[in-house]
Amino acid sequence: MQKREITRREFLGASAASAALLGAGMLAPQSVLGANEILRIGLVGVGERMGSLMKEVHNLSKEMNCQITGVCDIWTVNRDKAVKKITDWYGVAPKVYKTHEDMFADKDIDAVIIATPDFSHSTLLQQAILAGKHTYCEKPTANTLADANAVIAVAEAHPNIIVQVGTQRRSEGEYYAAADFLKTGALGTISRVNIGWNYFGARWIRDYKNVKAGDVDWKQFQIGRVNRPFDARLFREWRLFRPFSTGIPCQWLSHMIDAAHIVTGSRFPKSCVAMGGTFVWKDERQNGDTFEALFEYPEGYILNYTTGFGNDSPGTDFRISGTNGTLDCNSWRASGSGGGKDIKLAAEVPIKGKSLGGHMRNWVESVKAGKQPRATVQFGYQHSIALIMAVQAMDTGKKQFFDPAKRVITSA
Repeated sequence: MQKREITRREFLGASAASAALLGAGMLAPQSVLGANEILRIGLVGVGERMGSLMKEVHNLSKEMNCQITGVCDIWTVNRDKAVKKITDWYGVAPKVYKTHEDMFADKDIDAVIIATPDFSHSTLLQQAILAGKHTYCEKPTANTLADANAVIAVAEAHPNIIVQVGTQRRSEGEYYAAADFLKTGALGTISRVNIGWNYFGARWIRDYKNVKAGDVDWKQFQIGRVNRPFDARLFREWRLFRPFSTGIPCQWLSHMIDAAHIVTGSRFPKSCVAMGGTFVWKDERQNGDTFEALFEYPEGYILNYTTGFGNDSPGTDFRISGTNGTLDCNSWRASGSGGGKDIKLAAEVPIKGKSLGGHMRNWVESVKAGKQPRATVQFGYQHSIALIMAVQAMDTGKKQFFDPAKRVITSA
């Protein structure tokens, strides 16, 4: 049996850290920012993904009175590029922080965006919450059970901190429209959910030949998780290596399992089996190019997730199968395809969702209104549990089970 749940000592430790920060004046009770008050945002990890996120913030700057005022990155190359771009946007240079702790301790920063490697999300998000910073944190929320349980405990202890997880499909109206359609019962009894997301190519390859050790804060990159000599390839291609990422589960399954949860209303898998490996791109990657997982949900259906980097047909595929037909979440149509002869849907049903205005907008609006956004830490915890179960099933060859009451994963 394998299990890991947050201990009383860990929870009390987080609470004690929070109390210490509060006593030091670092964790101030959050007041609701008025619509006319500027929201001062700090960026942690200004790589490729942050490039898109900071542009979204900039596009909202005038309308929503928000501005990027701080930058932290452990690689001077990315940091300097971001500083120049922000200076060009606003006409004033952002403050540069040597460490994320320095940024989190600064009272002149109201909120932060975290776009660092997968394994650091939980730690940084916990620290941001404990420092009283509203946070937008990229997915996955965590890639180990210990980290998942730790971050959900901290978030639950500080519900006044507004956190948006970077699962952007929660700001796309079609998924909610599909959920509303399923609730009507028109599709009959649901037994299968099929999700495929494929690609042809050696995914997540980056140029690392010109990366210099002197330009990287290598100790901070490892954030206490590991201790090894500087490795330029690992630094640039961290998605290919443990413990920095689990590859496909961290990067892609997290998105699509969350999308399935929106549509079905499910929260946690009951059990999971999985397999995977490197069958095409033999480049010493530790996280494979092919992955399959089967989840059983307590609502009474099987979800099949698959990704392969050796053939991109059919690309993306998201279908929900019922006794009366099929809901296609690619074309956003429901039909009688595959349903029983006398009970299947007689006519095709279009799924039309409302425009929700974007994920970053939702976060900024939520921070100013003092309410939680669409992709809460709770939803981030749910997708984390699914990916962690899948990776443990693949690594051990054993079926994994989750107990949501105890927050424990066991194997058999």
